[in-house]
Amino acid sequence: MLGKLGTSLHKAISKIIRGGPPDKEVIKELKNAMLKALLEADVQFDLAANVVNEVERKSFEKELPDGLSRKKSVLSIIHEELTKFLGTKAYPLNLNPDRPTIIELVGIQGSGKTTTTAKLAKYIKKRGKKVAVITVDNFRPGAYEQLQQLCDNIDVPVYGDPDNKNTVKIATDGVKKFIDEKYNVILIDTAGRHKEEKTLLKEMKEISEKTKPDEIILVIDANLGQTAYEQALAFAQSTKIGSIIVTKMDGSAKGGGSLSAAAATKVPIKFLADGEDLDSLEEFNPTSFVGRLIGVGDLEGLLKEVKDMEALPSKEEAMSMLSGKISYRQMMELLDSFGSMGSLKRMMSMIPGLGMSFDEDMLDLSKENMKRFKVIMSSMTDDELDGKTKLSSSRIQRIAKGSGRSINEVKELISQHKTVTALVKRMRKGRRGGMQIPGIPPGLLG
Repeated sequence: MLGKLGTSLHKAISKIIRGGPPDKEVIKELKNAMLKALLEADVQFDLAANVVNEVERKSFEKELPDGLSRKKSVLSIIHEELTKFLGTKAYPLNLNPDRPTIIELVGIQGSGKTTTTAKLAKYIKKRGKKVAVITVDNFRPGAYEQLQQLCDNIDVPVYGDPDNKNTVKIATDGVKKFIDEKYNVILIDTAGRHKEEKTLLKEMKEISEKTKPDEIILVIDANLGQTAYEQALAFAQSTKIGSIIVTKMDGSAKGGGSLSAAAATKVPIKFLADGEDLDSLEEFNPTSFVGRLIGVGDLEGLLKEVKDMEALPSKEEAMSMLSGKISYRQMMELLDSFGSMGSLKRMMSMIPGLGMSFDEDMLDLSKENMKRFKVIMSSMTDDELDGKTKLSSSRIQRIAKGSGRSINEVKELISQHKTVTALVKRMRKGRRGGMQIPGIPPGLLG
């Protein structure tokens, strides 16, 4: 899909991937190459310009988290901006678990709506649902026969009446029939409309009002490019569009335009379709789609790493810790940030004074202990968490009772906290040479 756009984007980004730390000249070249690739894919100019301008701006204005390279930061920014204009997140198809789901498909003539209806029927059937299809397209010659032939191949029944001009009655009769026959999902294939055909748009609205579909899906041809926005808007103004399927993605030079234009209507894209094969329907996930476009291998791993690094303590927080003032609250925040990472070594490297020389015998912050310590700290007051109040015997008893842990466990937490504080103070005095916080010049440590 979008092979040309993907090739162009990957070529533009490859200099970042293969090269050293990107400087302003490299980012400028990247910006121009990305803009050219997006415009060639028929993405609207202002939208394309906004994407590449944000990539350029954030690449150098965004402060790097400690330990994160400029290269990885730029790649994550490219992904973030490309994903943003495609709709940000995936929207799965929702099917009612305890009653029939009615889905109406609408679109202009020639968008591939009838074939898409059969594709969607097969997609749903493969997920264990009993599916039926209704066609009310008596406007296009042979529409009923085409859909029936497609659905015969997947053993899905089709209801229609080519000689009846009352499409609203066909739809309501079909829905009643398949509900009575206990079908889980009922798809309604409507006649193709043009945004100027007010009579047909009114008919579509009447069908929606009578059948009360759970969702109305707009089918858009990728070859529409930027004009997909006008089509989507016209349909959305006539009836409540819930999602979009973009068809004919294979080899479309305007695919980028139709995707971005559809997303700009604030209606989520749920599926992409390419080719005539009934299996050629895939869920649209902007994150993975952009990953394939830009050709970054372990994109999910990269994004997770960037997210993890952005959760690290700021330089200001690190400097506060370097003074030896580590509160219980800071300890709890560290556990919240890194406890799920499964890497004790990495977590401890973010606590000033530990890093590579961390001695696991000195501190017992195993996963089990981390969970216990977090429970204990959740029963502390704000002053206790911030180190403003000393933990007396009576406070220790109260914390133990409130957290459901023993007094000895609370004392163990206090002991661990003292150990961390002592280690930081020792490092501050230079007794553990070579230690420093990532991103903080050694001279700042005194």
